[in-house]
Parts: sequence; structure tokens; C-alpha cells
Amino acid sequence: MTVVCFLFILILIQVDSVVSECPATISSIQNLLDGAYIPGAAIIVVNRNEIIYEQAFGYHSPPISNSRRLIDTSSSIFVLASISKTFICVAAMQMVESNHLNLDTDINEYLSPSIRIVHPYHPNVKLTTRHLLSHTAGIGPNLVEELKHYLPGDDFTQTNLGDVINDYLSHKESWLPVVPGNITFYSNVGTSLAAFIIGRLAGMSYEQYVYEKILKPLNIDEKKASFRLKTFEDNQETLVGHYVHNASYLQQFQQMGPQLNIIQAGNFSDWLYAPFFSSSIYPAGMLRMSAHTLSIFFRSFMNNFSTLLHNSSSIDEMLHVFPQQDYMNISTTKFSLIWNWPIVGKRLLVGHDGSLPGIVTTMMANEKRDLGVIILTNGDLTRADHEAAQVKETIHTLLTQMFDCYETTNNLANHQHYSLVYILWMLSIICFHIFYSSIMV
Repeated sequence: MTVVCFLFILILIQVDSVVSECPATISSIQNLLDGAYIPGAAIIVVNRNEIIYEQAFGYHSPPISNSRRLIDTSSSIFVLASISKTFICVAAMQMVESNHLNLDTDINEYLSPSIRIVHPYHPNVKLTTRHLLSHTAGIGPNLVEELKHYLPGDDFTQTNLGDVINDYLSHKESWLPVVPGNITFYSNVGTSLAAFIIGRLAGMSYEQYVYEKILKPLNIDEKKASFRLKTFEDNQETLVGHYVHNASYLQQFQQMGPQLNIIQAGNFSDWLYAPFFSSSIYPAGMLRMSAHTLSIFFRSFMNNFSTLLHNSSSIDEMLHVFPQQDYMNISTTKFSLIWNWPIVGKRLLVGHDGSLPGIVTTMMANEKRDLGVIILTNGDLTRADHEAAQVKETIHTLLTQMFDCYETTNNLANHQHYSLVYILWMLSIICFHIFYSSIMV
């Protein structure tokens, strides 16, 4: 009987160790981040009702000094990069509900008389807001012009969004030789044009619209989310900095974006530092907030934006995946209106990624939208080398780990584990009772 009791105890220890692996340990996640040269990260897992996991890792800056600020999920302010675009989609659907915007109307009806946008290869084909939101307008890459959009500090406030977009699209090189409709090519300019239209129709800047119509109804304080660095000037230390590993890229960065004043972070450091910057097409990627604040918006998404949208058809329209083909025939990610549908670790997700110099972000929900993961980091993908590939792989690994741990099916399995643990504990108590009784006898 004593041998049986000890076997029960050994099984108990094994089962308990399996349970404790979900979620992954802080040290194991930190090791992943360190291996990919990601100084810090904020990770949050949510269901439709609450945050079920919230953990910060690392620092605002790389190990280049002894005084580094720890990442905090509530106070560390990240620029969201392209996650910012999801706010454009909500704003567009609000304008549709108020009958100010028709997704299939020629955008020039909303832009005239000051601006007129025509596809130079297909001038007789109308461009619509639906094209802009689904990346099917035929707007292409123009690196020379795109690099001009990056500006130091809050200098975007000194530019006119409409003029910037009109100037970009006035170049034939900024267009693809494809008919607008179902060929996708990801465009920051296209989505920013949609934001500009929203602002014109609402009679206010897009920046102001986001605060009045999205952040405020979600009870997000204006000091906790903003496109402007000035908003955080009283707490500048909360802003997560922009660092890029591998100082050998310094000359390349300085040539491509001299206005950003990128420098080597320390005389002997292998890190580059980019002072805080903005973009003249700010709606596409420059909204700043903490992971905790973003989780409020994300849970609203998982609940069909019930406080922001009033028609169930709006969320259906927003998430409908239409027949499409990637222009480069490379990406397997599908687009609905702004929202992306990638396959990560054999799991279909819906959400959005983001990347800027020294920032990599992701906000993804499972297909049922009953579980979501936010990962905000100060990693870097801009170099497109093996280190950037490692950053991307690390983000995908963390996403997969979190979904594997917290999805309903796995929660069921965990509940079964906990039930087994409880049973084994009870058996061990009985065994000790029997063992103790036999000694007393």
C-alpha cells in the first residue's frame, strides 16, 4: 500500500508540472525576446469580458545604460504602428451608419472640389472607400515619396493630410497597372485617404474624430491615447523608445531618412536610436497608447463594437472577406475592411499587425473572436534580414503559445488536469492516512 501511495504522489508531481507550463514562464518568454533582440514587450490576453493574462517583459530600451525603465502594461506608451488602421475602419462604419458615407460611391464626390483622385492607368474606373479600406484601389509603392512622410517629433501637425496624399497620388509611379477591385496591395496612403474622407464628412480632423467618436465613448482618457507626442509631455518617460539592433545599418538609415536624425546609441553600442517621430499620413500608423488601454478597444471589437456601432450588419460588413488575389502572389493573408485574416500556426486569426523602426506590434483574435492576444514590443523588422525574420518568428511563437494555452478547448483540457490534480491530492491524503494508521497499529 505504501508503494502505491508513493506512485500516486509521483504522478501528482508530473501532472502539476504540466499544468504549470500554461502559460509559458516569464523566464522562457524573456529568453525568446532576448534571443530576437527585443528589449521589451507587453502581452495581454483577453476574452470578451475581461483580461485573463497581463504581463510585462524587459525594458523601454536595450542594455546600453544602467538606468533603464521597466515595461509596464498600463503605463508604457507604444506607438501602435499599423494597428492604428483598425480605428479608421470603425470610423468609416460609423459614417456609413449615419448615412454620411457610402462605401461604393466614387470618392471624388467626397473630395471635390479641392481634390480629385484618378487612377492613371484606369481613369474611367471609379475609386471607392471600399477599395481604400480593402487595399484594392491599385495604389502602389513609391519608396522615395513614402520616406518623405516620416517627420521628427510632432511635425505632422504642420502638414495638411489631404495635400500630402494628393501629392503622393499625383505621381504615376505611385500606382499599380491593375484595375481597382480585387487585386490587393497593402497601402498606408490608401487607408489614410479613407481617414481624410471621414474627417471631411465629419467636419473635423480625423485626429479629433478618433477622440470624440471612438476613444471618448470607450471611456479612454485623452491623456492615455493620442497621435501627438505632446499629449504625453508631462510623462515623457512613459514613451517607449525606438531602437534598432545592428549599428552597421546606420549609414543606410541616415541616407533613407535623414530627417529622422538616427544615431548610434552610445559610442560602443551595436544599437541605433531613432528620436521620437511622426508621419504626415498619421492615421495609418501613429496612434499611441499602452497595451492595457488598447485592450479596451480590442474587447469592444470582440463584442461587435456594441458601444460604437449600432447595426449588426456593420460588423458583418467590416469582417467580410471578399474574393481577392495578392498582387505579388506572396502573402496568404486575406483582407476584409482593414482587418487582416492571417494563418498563424495553422490557426486562422483576425486582427492587425504593425511595424515601424524600433516597434513591432500585433493584435489578433481567434476566428470566433472569443479570445484575443495583444503583443506590443520595441523589436524591429525594418532591416528585412535574418534578425528581422527572428523577430517575426518570435512574435508568432508567442501568439501561438498564448492561443494554445487559453483557447476554450485547451482550457477544457486544463480543467481536466486540475480535476485530476484534485483527485490525486485526495488520494495522497487517504494514502498518508492509511500509512499513518498502519504505523499507529
